[in-house]
Amino acid sequence: MKNFYLFLLAVFILPLFSFGQSNYKPGYVVTLKGDTVGGFIDYREWNSNPTSINFKTTVTDTKTHKYTPTEINFFTINGMEAYVRYSGPITMDATDINHLSTSRDTSFRQVIVFFKILQKGNNLALYSYTDDIKSRFFVGEAPGYIPQELVYRRYRDGSTINENTYMKQLFALANKYQALNPSLQLDIERMGYNGAAILDIVSKINHISAADEKRDNNKASAFNLFAGVALNITNFSAAAGSPFYNAGGRSNSSYLAAASFGINIFANPNTRRLQFRIEAGIAESRFKSLYTSKVYPYIPFRASFDAQTFSITPQIIYNFYNGDKFKVYGGLGISFNYFTYSNSYLGSQSQPNSASDVEANEPYLFNSSDDSIVIKAGVQLGKHFGIFSQYLSSININKNAYWQLSFTSEQAGINYYF
Repeated sequence: MKNFYLFLLAVFILPLFSFGQSNYKPGYVVTLKGDTVGGFIDYREWNSNPTSINFKTTVTDTKTHKYTPTEINFFTINGMEAYVRYSGPITMDATDINHLSTSRDTSFRQVIVFFKILQKGNNLALYSYTDDIKSRFFVGEAPGYIPQELVYRRYRDGSTINENTYMKQLFALANKYQALNPSLQLDIERMGYNGAAILDIVSKINHISAADEKRDNNKASAFNLFAGVALNITNFSAAAGSPFYNAGGRSNSSYLAAASFGINIFANPNTRRLQFRIEAGIAESRFKSLYTSKVYPYIPFRASFDAQTFSITPQIIYNFYNGDKFKVYGGLGISFNYFTYSNSYLGSQSQPNSASDVEANEPYLFNSSDDSIVIKAGVQLGKHFGIFSQYLSSININKNAYWQLSFTSEQAGINYYF
């Protein structure tokens, strides 16, 4: 359980490294006078709409200019995201189930902010704005595309009340632009107030197919798959003072193979700086201790077994250096491990016990599972190849006090990203 808490701590700590990390990408800004200025924009992992951007005229320029929505009308990172200046009202009522008001809240505030452009079609433009209160969505009709909020209210009045005004707004727009049909009507009735659902409806009102919408926006994949092979160095440790250690048993290391495959899910598919990884793996290891027993019968002994570790490991991975063709990353995760054992032996080196005797007596009393912390580091070379190393924290092998065997493991290997 301690390992699980450490992993949760990493979930919160690793994203903090994004602060102060620059990531300049080609783009341009449009000033309030209508002038277009090309250059490079520091593209961040924006969980909410940016309040300002850092801009350079050349990527090597040491001078940075900070632009806010009071200074520019528009900015875009080429092929990734675009934002437009908005000056007007936004609703202020909370929709989080844990922070609902006890009455209908129609409050609003006048703001000057950046709206993210999700789509701009022949009929409608769709925008989003997220702050610490909630996410909001806006539509604007051609030709001016002036944003109007799609309204969703949620509050408690004896029970939880949902006001889905946005559905009525989208019904009216679909009807106006002759896109309403039984299928679209059903989609609107079933939709939730989220970006993916609203974008799907707006695309249909704009008569944009899903394939065209993906092509036009050049959307990066939100995940990738990978497979890897590695050298697995397992360091078995016999606890000093344990009966096994006092009898002469000692630690040893093995050098065998490991393999894994998994999926990376990107917080922002365009930057791919922060990712959540789920990895499944199998690793081989072997314990062998040859010693002369210091207790009766005082003869040469051998304690040995083979182990296979099957694991599922959720991880947080962060690219400290995040170039297009070269990345340096670190990560932390918790590995949920299941073990199988074979070729167990305990007995004389010269007159071995039979395998059936060892199995029947089960001298090792193996644990079948345990969890551990995984610390990982590596580099990615180009789009498809990477090298990595990782450390697996201590795992207890036995159930009883006699053995007190544990192991840690280190791996060094190669990943292929599909």
